[in-house]
Amino acid sequence: MANYKGSPLIDSYRGLLDKSPGELGEIDFALMNLLCAKGLPGAEGMDVPALLAKLDSWAEVVRNETERHLYRVNDPSYGEHYAHSEARLRAEFIVQVLQEDCGVHYNVERIRDVNFANSQDMFIHGMVGSNNGGTCASLPVLYTAIARRLNYPVKLVLAREHIFMRWDDGKEQFNIDGAGNAGVDYPDDAYYRTWPHPITDKMMESGEFLKSLTPAGELSVFLLNRGVCLHENGRFAEAVEAYAAAHRLMPSATSPRLALMTAVERMPMPNRERGQGLSNVLEVLNMQREGHARLRKRLVATDDPTPMVPMPGSVPTKP
Repeated sequence: MANYKGSPLIDSYRGLLDKSPGELGEIDFALMNLLCAKGLPGAEGMDVPALLAKLDSWAEVVRNETERHLYRVNDPSYGEHYAHSEARLRAEFIVQVLQEDCGVHYNVERIRDVNFANSQDMFIHGMVGSNNGGTCASLPVLYTAIARRLNYPVKLVLAREHIFMRWDDGKEQFNIDGAGNAGVDYPDDAYYRTWPHPITDKMMESGEFLKSLTPAGELSVFLLNRGVCLHENGRFAEAVEAYAAAHRLMPSATSPRLALMTAVERMPMPNRERGQGLSNVLEVLNMQREGHARLRKRLVATDDPTPMVPMPGSVPTKP
């Protein structure tokens, strides 16, 4: 089970900001997410201990179902699907069991229209404490919270306007994307350079994208989402506080800095394409074309051990 050292003494996200990077790593990952949602629209009456207890019970369901099906790794009927990897089976069973046995689901109404003003679309209580369903901002966090309770080496990773997971135990490393309702896929980093939005070489220089997040980086993401929710609700002073904290935790990241600048000026949230300049726009267009070409090849590949699962914002069809 997860290490809850120090967690009972913290009752707001501000308490997390007093912790050192090492101390943040000792705090329950799910608790950090829930504390960043406290006080937001959609989080009224949130019972944090009850939600954490529910996550514990879900983790036990995942543990039991996973152990019961470990034989599949070497079973001729299933082994190829998991690439004969116990790690892949364990990762896939988190998503499968939570969706099939625990009622976790993607909110299909939010695939292209996330309600940033509602914290239930941004944080895990929208799935654990209600039937709102998740989004690509919250589902990977929930899956990672369960993975951490099972002592799996799973990290959060950022693409542009998307979060995915990465398994890295020093022997195997692979990306995990289960942000839809149809299963799991294992895209490589090159895929995320063009999906769901292209990441140029200049954007990569920020160090924000395609790297496994540290505990401080994870908290920065949660605080950024908190700021976005406050921003959308016109609570600018509180949004500035959240964005500033997110920026301090990841000072080189572009997203918190841009958000902070607009909130200070009481302007709407920034459009990430503004101010990119002609050369960057042309690079983005070229990357989009290359990404679509790779996707078409991926759809017709016969040697991929896992099915291609359409992910939110992208509904590929066979040519």
